[in-house]
Amino acid sequence: MNTKTQYHDLAMQLKSTHFIVRLATYRYYNMDQLVAQALTLFKKMLNKELLVN
Repeated sequence: MNTKTQYHDLAMQLKSTHFIVRLATYRYYNMDQLVAQALTLFKKMLNKELLVN
């Protein structure tokens, strides 16, 4: 089992933690791409929370 697979398996056990961008994909991103992905995830999480409550 390679390191990426091990990290993925461990991350799947963390239900309230979201790994995005570099930690999730092992790719290089510019800072504007990092911020955009983080904001997109936050908006999705916020909308889901508002729909649930």
